[in-house]
Amino acid sequence: MDRDWIDEQKAKRKNEREELDKKMAALEKNMEALVIEEKQLKAAMEREQDAEEDAKFQRLEERAIVRLINKQAELKKRLGELKKEQRALNQKEKQFQALIEHEKYPEWLELKKKRDNAITKVKRLEAEMKKLI
Repeated sequence: MDRDWIDEQKAKRKNEREELDKKMAALEKNMEALVIEEKQLKAAMEREQDAEEDAKFQRLEERAIVRLINKQAELKKRLGELKKEQRALNQKEKQFQALIEHEKYPEWLELKKKRDNAITKVKRLEAEMKKLI
């Protein structure tokens, strides 16, 4: 169980990191697309401002730019949350590494095994008691 538990924990951390990296990459890609779209809208607005004096058209373009800016702010907020999660994951990984390198790790693992076995036994006994009642 010793090596299996360590491998299982490492696999969990690796999966969490991969999922987090995927989410962050997708958000960053969306941010880049929004920035490009905003630049294109602003450029189009400037080109057409001289030729097109229609105030309604300009308001529509301004609203589109405001929507893009709001989306960017939302994505920045979500990216900040993901970065927080990433820092928390880094901290968990450091704690886990410190745990398995600690001199009393074998004792801790043995106590954990006993606790897990006790929990299993208690659940089994509770199930048997419910059957009797």
